[in-house]
Amino acid sequence: MPSTARFGWEAFVAFRYLGAKRKQTFVSLITFISILGVATGTAALIIALALMTGFEEDIRARIFGGHAHIQVLRLRGGADLGDGTDVSEVLRQVRGVPGIQAASPVAQGYALLAASGSAEKVELLGVEPSGEGRAVAAPGAFTAGSFDPIAEWKEGDAVAPILLGLDLARALRAEPGDRLQATLVAPRLTPWGVIPRTAWFEVAGVFDAGLYESNATRAFIPLRLACRLFSVNGGSWVSARVEDTNRIAEVEGRLRAALGAGWVVDDLLARNHSLLAAMKWEKLTLFIAISLIVCVGALNIVSTLILLVMEKVRDIGALVSMGAGTRGIMLLFMLQGLVIGLAGTIGGVLAGFGAATALDHWQIIRLDPEVYYISHVPFRARPEDALAVALMAVAISFLATLYPAWKASRLDPAQALRYE
Repeated sequence: MPSTARFGWEAFVAFRYLGAKRKQTFVSLITFISILGVATGTAALIIALALMTGFEEDIRARIFGGHAHIQVLRLRGGADLGDGTDVSEVLRQVRGVPGIQAASPVAQGYALLAASGSAEKVELLGVEPSGEGRAVAAPGAFTAGSFDPIAEWKEGDAVAPILLGLDLARALRAEPGDRLQATLVAPRLTPWGVIPRTAWFEVAGVFDAGLYESNATRAFIPLRLACRLFSVNGGSWVSARVEDTNRIAEVEGRLRAALGAGWVVDDLLARNHSLLAAMKWEKLTLFIAISLIVCVGALNIVSTLILLVMEKVRDIGALVSMGAGTRGIMLLFMLQGLVIGLAGTIGGVLAGFGAATALDHWQIIRLDPEVYYISHVPFRARPEDALAVALMAVAISFLATLYPAWKASRLDPAQALRYE
């Protein structure tokens, strides 16, 4: 008998056995429970992966949104870029690299900001609004104000503008228009000794960089003022923003080749490697843990097939006596298990993908943004994750069919027909 024909009768009998006939109602109920078990595990795994993916993408978006993607520093002693000609040349080279969207020099220093009876240590970043507004800050990152006051500042102005991070502004209880006194970390040496350097600023805006660490410690001031206050020549480094964050490593390699020796190129992924790696490990650990639910559903398949084998002993004996081989009997019960696994997997994938999409679209799980950094729990159901879960669920279901199918193929037809 050709193998295709044999496969045909095996599939026909397998589907008949899965239906409820007279005394098979209990077996059909167990079959439904097995399908439900696989579907529940598959759906739970897809929802869990969507949750982890949502958090990972949200954190990556916040990291990339409010920070420069790449920093270029001099590989030598000192804390500046050099004279103005060197800065212009390095900016030209950086901006000329394919994949770079914007680049600007940044001058860094530290100070103690005081206002309304409170004081906070801050990192003051001198920026050029024309370039830095695109190189380090995401569009719409400002909750109040913009980079315009910094762009309009002139050397003769008595009070300079300052842009505060969201949490820093809350800690200082400062609002746009308030004046702050900054005591600089870099003191001034005079004939009367070391005197702290102070400067006055007016709050011109508040920005949200997406991460508490940046919002609570950073403030922007005009670049030329920062260079003068902290004795920095040209800037501390060059900040650059790439067009595609998925190609940061590629653009970084081009920058190294363009700048040559004497420069250090550092990217945002390297500075946040520990956080991103921890999230990937958490996602993998969660995948393994939730996969146990699918394994429990597969155990139901084992029990269903064993019960079916016990009930179909006479039928198996008749099939063997009619010429069905060991391979055919095994394939018969393996097909039954695979049908159960496929039905549960398809149902679980549809339910899990739909639930994750609905949870994210309607923002069903709400959070207090004053306590957490987000207003709702994000879910991102990706087709590749669903495909991986589906393949795993089908593979586990297939493995669950092996022992019952092998057991059925080992039945002695004479003994089976004798006692039935």
